Amino acid sequence: MTLTVEGRMEFHDHLPTLPDLQDAVGGYVEAVSFPLAGSEATMWLNEEGKLVDEPRRNWKADVVCPPSGGDWAGDVVFTGGVGPDGETLALNEAQLAELQRIDRDVRVLLLDERSSGFLVIG
Repeated sequence: MTLTVEGRMEFHDHLPTLPDLQDAVGGYVEAVSFPLAGSEATMWLNEEGKLVDEPRRNWKADVVCPPSGGDWAGDVVFTGGVGPDGETLALNEAQLAELQRIDRDVRVLLLDERSSGFLVIG
């Protein structure tokens, strides 16, 4: 499952390969393990995502996997945890349901102080 900085969730029916992950996040990948719906999940992001000229915060990723310091930048990919032989696992049904709930229910409202406008993400 891919989550873009625009708040779009794209569900896939296969486990991503390393090249798939690198393509989705736009560079070298970093894995962050976190609890999701009662079991371990992994969020894959660009390890240099905050070093680009204009990093874009991924607000919904902050909701799914609250950062311990700072925020997440760039598109991310979610998979299940890690299997007994170190293999990447698929998201389970409960994790998929939680991500779908977040996709359906979470909207982020960004206020733009310069133009007195706002932008809704997701």
